[in-house]
Amino acid sequence: MRRLVALVLGLALLIGLFAMSSAETAPEVRKLKLASHNAEIEGNPYRVRYELDIQEAAAAAIEKGFEISYSSFVSNWDPAIETQQLQNSINEGYDIILVNPVASTGLDPIIEKAQEAGITYINVDVEYLSEDVNILNITTDQYYLGYKTATYAGEVLGKGGKVVLISAIAGNSANDFRDEGFLKAAEEQGLEIVGRYNHNWSNTESQQIMTEIINSGMEFDGVLVSQCADAALAAYDTTGAPLPKFFGFGDTGEYMQRTLKINENETVMPYIVVSNPPGVGGSALNFGINQILGKELKDDVYENGNPKYHSIYLPSKIWYTDQNQEEYREMAEAMAPGDTITYWLTIDEVAEGYFK
Repeated sequence: MRRLVALVLGLALLIGLFAMSSAETAPEVRKLKLASHNAEIEGNPYRVRYELDIQEAAAAAIEKGFEISYSSFVSNWDPAIETQQLQNSINEGYDIILVNPVASTGLDPIIEKAQEAGITYINVDVEYLSEDVNILNITTDQYYLGYKTATYAGEVLGKGGKVVLISAIAGNSANDFRDEGFLKAAEEQGLEIVGRYNHNWSNTESQQIMTEIINSGMEFDGVLVSQCADAALAAYDTTGAPLPKFFGFGDTGEYMQRTLKINENETVMPYIVVSNPPGVGGSALNFGINQILGKELKDDVYENGNPKYHSIYLPSKIWYTDQNQEEYREMAEAMAPGDTITYWLTIDEVAEGYFK
């Protein structure tokens, strides 16, 4: 009986010690409040996916001991609403604020308030262009998207090829940097831009503009388009016009599936897909988490970005053309309507690539 009692007591002691050890070694969960501010979501597949990727990155942070509560705010392109929503987030004590802004300027006072409150404020996607505030800009290399597209257009069409350029929103930094890339490569390749337009990141406007160009009788060989490419391409279905000799760029499932079908058996219309991943928002969140962990950015972190505005340009990881489309067929065919190529950097990937 004494042995039995001793054994029971021994087991109880071991269990108690194990429980204490587990409690001591279990990672402490740190709770964070995250506010994502966006100029637009509904009706914009890119922005819808952008918010979903932020939510996925937030959920994955639990593996590093962070429990993140997520809230989303939409200004519908109204600067006054955007400012008021940001002020509310400051008042409510959010730890991280991610902002995909209405415009590239005009938020300096509210940014300063957020920083004075100790909030990690990160600008995302649309680059914020102010030298008077010190915030981190996380965006995809927009110049590269335009440059890569027009370079391939030149390789296909040759010197003297005529192209139309359908941009997004004039004055928007993402659009303007893309345009710089389009124009630089067009100049290098000897392309002639015979018409310039803006679809304002609207599929409806993109298709309408392309339809008007086709119906105008304008002579052109190729189409340079800043996303909304599937909508512009749909204008050829509705008008019955012959396909151009080049088209790009897009990165949606519809565009990728349509171009695969067009070039199913032979190259009918050379094209390019270049990824502008909505996951940049998820990557930005993980930059913020590394900052909260007290890590410092590498000294050369802006080398491929813009040190003037503390901008880090994340590279576009995925691109392909009609020449190697079969390598991406499985990915393209698996994409759902409205979806786009996306990916985001994990906490560890951000730490390894951008922090000391």
